[in-house]
This record gives sequence, C-alpha cells and structure tokens, in this order.
Amino acid sequence: MSTKDVLIVGAGPTGLVLALWLQRQGISFRIVDQGSSPAQNSRALVVHARILELYRQLDLADELLSHGYKLPATNVWVDGQHCARIPLGEFGTGMTPYPFLLIIPQDKHEEILEKRLNSLGIFVERRKKLEKFLDDGSGIYATLVGEDDGTESTCESAYIAGCDGAHSAVRHTIGAKYEGETYAPFFYIADVETEDQESPFYNGEAHLTFADNLFNLIIPLAQKRRIRLVGTTIPKGSDQPIDDSHPPPELTLESVLPNIKKTSGIAIKNTNWFSAYRCHHRVADKFREGRAFLVGDAAHIHSPVGGQGMNTGIMDAINLAWKLASVIKQPSMPEESRNKLLDSYQSERRSFALSVVGATDHGFTVLTSPGFFSHMLRTWIIPYLAPIVTRFQSTRSEIFRRGSQLVCSYRDSPINQSDNNGGKIQPGDRLPWAETETSDNFSTLSGISWQVQVYGEGSQDLAKWCRKRNAELAVFKWESRHDQVGLKKNVAYLLRPDHYVAGIFDRDFESEMDEYFSSRCLQLLGPR
Repeated sequence: MSTKDVLIVGAGPTGLVLALWLQRQGISFRIVDQGSSPAQNSRALVVHARILELYRQLDLADELLSHGYKLPATNVWVDGQHCARIPLGEFGTGMTPYPFLLIIPQDKHEEILEKRLNSLGIFVERRKKLEKFLDDGSGIYATLVGEDDGTESTCESAYIAGCDGAHSAVRHTIGAKYEGETYAPFFYIADVETEDQESPFYNGEAHLTFADNLFNLIIPLAQKRRIRLVGTTIPKGSDQPIDDSHPPPELTLESVLPNIKKTSGIAIKNTNWFSAYRCHHRVADKFREGRAFLVGDAAHIHSPVGGQGMNTGIMDAINLAWKLASVIKQPSMPEESRNKLLDSYQSERRSFALSVVGATDHGFTVLTSPGFFSHMLRTWIIPYLAPIVTRFQSTRSEIFRRGSQLVCSYRDSPINQSDNNGGKIQPGDRLPWAETETSDNFSTLSGISWQVQVYGEGSQDLAKWCRKRNAELAVFKWESRHDQVGLKKNVAYLLRPDHYVAGIFDRDFESEMDEYFSSRCLQLLGPR
C-alpha cells in the first residue's frame, strides 16, 4: 500500500496540470492512467489566452508559444464563394499578454507538460486502471489493477481527483449524474497533409466553409502542408432516434470524402489521423462528493465549437489544486471551513461549465441544424454581418473575452470578501491585465500563493502586515492604464493563488484582511 496526499486518475492535459500545480505547492500524489502512452494524435488544438496566463506561473507559456502557431485570421466561404475574412491576430489587444489564438496539437501539448513533470522526478504510472475506491470520511482507499498482468495494488490517499474522461470511473463511483444530450450529427476530425498548395485554403489561415447543411472547418497546423479538417455528417441509418447503448455506424475518411469535396474540394495526400464520433453536451450534477472530485471531461463535455473543452478542464485543475493544497497543509482547519473551501471548487467551476456548455451547444446547433433559420445564419448573416461588426474594437474585445475564457468570473463564490467597495472590478473577477513601464502587473504572479497588489502607494503598515503574514506585496506606480482597466488608486487587491480577486480593501487594510482570513480559517501559505 502506498500513501499520498492525492491520487490523480487520468494523465491527459487536465491530470498533468493538476499534478504540476500540486507538486509546485509541495503536495505528494500519484498519477495513474489506463493508456500505454501519452496522446499519439493532435486531438484538441486550441490553447486560449487565460490558460497561457496561468501557465506563466510555472514558466510553461513560452515553451508552448515556441511550438505553437498564432492563427492570423478566419475566412468564411459559402457554396465555393469567398464571403468574408475576419482577422484574429490581435483581437485581444490590451486585455492580456497573449492577445491571440494559439494552435498547438494536444500530443505536443501533453509532451511538454509530461516532460516538465518528468524533469521533477515524477512519472505517470501507465497501464493502471482504477478498479474501485472507498471514501471512509478520513481518507481514500483505492484499488488499482495493472492492465498487463492483472496485479492489484492499493493506494491510500487523502483525496482522489477523477481526471479520467467522459467514461470516468470516479464519477460512476460517487454516483454523479451526467446530465445532457447527444447530438444527432456525427462529428469527424482529420489531421491531413494536402496536395494542391495553390489552393486558397492553404494560406496559413482558418477557413469555415458551408454548402447546404454541411460545413468544414480547416485549421492550419504549425507543420507545413498539414491541416486539421473538421466537419459533420449523418450516415445512413443514423437519423433514427439516438440510442447510445448501441455502437454507432463506423465512419471512415472515404465515407465523408463526398462531403469534403462538396464543401471545400481540398485534395488530401496523406491522413495522419481520423476520428469520427457523436458529440455530447453534458455536465455532472456534482463535482465533489466527500474526498472525491471530478475534473475536466469527467465533469463536463462539450461540442468542439470554440475549442473550450480542454481549456475548461485545465482551469478546473488549477482551481482545485490550490484549494487541495490549502486544506492538506492546514490539518487543524475546522471541518466547516475545510468543506466551505473545497465546496467552492464545485460552485465556481460547475457554474462556469454550465455557461460554456450552453454557449458551445448554441454554436454547434447553428453550424449543424437543417432548419431554415440556421441555414440563413450560415449562408447570409454570418458571412456578411461578421466582417462588419468585427470592425469595431468593442465587438472584437467581447468576442475575444468570451472565447479565450477571460470572461470567467466567480463573483458568487462563497469564499469572496463579504463586503466590497463596488467599482468595475469585484471580488471573484480575474485580475485585469495592465502593462507597466517595464513589464506588466502579471509579472509578479509567478508563485502559487496569495498576493497583495497596490497601484499607487503602498503604506509601511501594509508592507509590515504582508511580511508578518508571509504574503507577497507588489506595488506598481500609478498609471492611466490602470484606471482604464478598472483598477483603483491606492487600493489593496488581495489575490488568490489562481490570480482571481478575493477581496478589495481601501480603508483599514490590515484589520479587514485579518478578518477575511480568520473568518475562513485560512492561512497565508508562502510562495514556492
């Protein structure tokens, strides 16, 4: 039997991120996965700005950027006619240090994460399946089975995190319902190499093509002549009522080539990967049961529209990691306070997952519905209205804010400051990004720890309080840019380890922050 603080089940991007963030905070864990190797194909492609911001904490953002591709624009085609070009390059200008859409295949993404974990002397235990686990209220007792030899072993841990995908064993064990629906169309994804380099679809930009009720999305990969091809189809016999208990019809690239020819006409030379499946949109009715947590696809799955699924799961992992570390490092924390902090994972992340699923469901319906209104949206409204409205910076900013997950906010979180002074920025919001003369206000957020930021002048008493409580203090010279993004002068912003504002204090800084931590039985754990 082995004993760890956390047992992580599943080693996709979500599980690997959870492992890295726990390790950085000094938490012991095991990470197991049923598969024999990391991802071998491109799968999820998009890494959004909010993830890159958080990756700065572990100095991972620059490495992803070096292997990724910044998507410059999206083009819209209807029945073979080019209707619109929407530049994406700097949609998020002034909002984030990463004002673009980064394309990086999931296999490369996972490789970077796992390589970092390995450099710390930690390795994924592969070909290990979670057979069952027992939560007795004081700990987790999990039975693991080796897929190669059937050998059973037991792992005792304080907590278990199910990062084990849509068919999660952890979710089944805690009895969480997986509520939602299955879409009628089949979704196919192909990673292909192309032949005709003179085609307008091979210009390094994305292309959304419509023909009748069909569509193709063409996304360039960093490698020359390779593209991601996405589309939907309804095979013969699959237009009957959906029954997930029966295997779906088998689809091949050859079976969808007529659709591809009709929508885009691209010539395919080689196929590196092809996958077809029915999409679902589902959210578990609970993300926590006792000492067990659901993270990523185990808790929610989405249509692929907008590339939100993997990014949402990574955000789950980072949210959970600092909360688990807080309770594990504070064994004397009262049970009520411990539960309040851990329950905030569910209240914060489930609410956001529901909003993301709603948005992606609407987008997928527009792209795939055979109805008249959806047809009009695809062939007239989107192609001709989108270029007009995206000329305005306010529209571009709002689109980017929502698509890149900068919109994520926890204003209703039970761990926020109870009273606040109003204003544009509220407890639960992401700290707004602002450039400084030499860098930006995110440059001080490298530690996974609580931090106090002041824009203007920080008092000696506040500096003394931070030293005494083991909190970082960052004071930035006041600039007009700070006012423009909603920050207030000479106000103390208390930041959680995941960069969200926990409280805003503009009067008696020290006593109000003392009250914040004491009423929640939280300790200010220093950076690592």
